[in-house]
Amino acid sequence: MALDKSLWKKYKVDDNQQAREEIILKNLGLVRYAVGRINIMLPEHIEDQDLESYGIIGLIEAIENFNYQRGVKFSTFALPRIKGEIYDYLRSKDWLPDNMRRELKKVDEQKRSYKAKTGKKPDQKELSKLTGIKKSRLEKIERHSQLANWISLSHDFDGTELIELVAADFKQAVDRLTEKEAVDFLAKKIDLLSEKEKLVLSLYYYEELTQVEIAEIIELSAARVSQIHGRAIRRLRGMLSRAKEYFFNER
Repeated sequence: MALDKSLWKKYKVDDNQQAREEIILKNLGLVRYAVGRINIMLPEHIEDQDLESYGIIGLIEAIENFNYQRGVKFSTFALPRIKGEIYDYLRSKDWLPDNMRRELKKVDEQKRSYKAKTGKKPDQKELSKLTGIKKSRLEKIERHSQLANWISLSHDFDGTELIELVAADFKQAVDRLTEKEAVDFLAKKIDLLSEKEKLVLSLYYYEELTQVEIAEIIELSAARVSQIHGRAIRRLRGMLSRAKEYFFNER
């Protein structure tokens, strides 16, 4: 519900701090919404409370800079700033544990060594044998590294586009497609997912529901929804990886 202009006037014109606090409290739902949109993509050790703290900083900044007389909805003005503050926090956070960072260094070294010797990249089975790291662990550390890199490079605070997230490691390939071709290609790959995976992606990216809202609709825990989302993204990335010959050789 839009705030009464009189409340904005009390704060902006009369510098009424009680009105400021009321505006903050009435808009905390925007912070919870932003966190609910972002946290589905993050590792479990990232706490919602931390994201909310930084989201509130973005909310307060938006309130300070909002011109209530311009006729723009406050939520439209505030959400990019709330999300931006959360992404700034995530970019600054060293969220790969030391042991995982050491493993990732070993993986990178073995990849380079294998390619120098054979002229190609090792598959997961070969990489697991070379590093002594189980395939499930390899997938986890590489997934966390990819997500950290994506957030580090991301400047889009209006939300994550599915094609951008799925194609994080294959941007050059996707850049060779028109927007329609990329969307059509992705749609064909989504059709290969399970019904539950398709439902979660649809509710998140197209209906723009939060993780908690999706969990209520499909009657699963929020953690389970996050797992399904992560599995769907990994499967789509795998499909794109296997299809990259098309991008580089046939276009």
